[in-house]
Amino acid sequence: MTFFERYFAALDGPDPHSSLELVADDVEFSIQWAAGSDRASRQFVGGLEELRAFIDAGDMREWAHHVLFGGTAGDVEFALGETRYDDGGERIGTFLAVAQLDADGRMHRYMVARSPAIAFESGVRIDAGTD
Repeated sequence: MTFFERYFAALDGPDPHSSLELVADDVEFSIQWAAGSDRASRQFVGGLEELRAFIDAGDMREWAHHVLFGGTAGDVEFALGETRYDDGGERIGTFLAVAQLDADGRMHRYMVARSPAIAFESGVRIDAGTD
């Protein structure tokens, strides 16, 4: 199981804060969030406490993250995925996430962008590269 599969499974599970066990104490992150297909988006940045607050503010009931493709290059992991409603599996948005992991395998740097404006065909193979 990849880092992002574990992270999103914890984030989408019954205790979203358990995902923070996979996050380093000195994490830095940027979340780019677009709610619609217009040009408007919002950025959330910070450290561990701001990530905790982002989890607290989110209403993650009735939907989950689904990793479609991923790759690893050294200590960096990439994931392309979708957020989907639990009931029927309708796509809410597409996300691209990247994390740099520390020596303990915890997320040290995190950047993710999410938008409903574009979807990737599931038959497309995306190669993130190799070491």
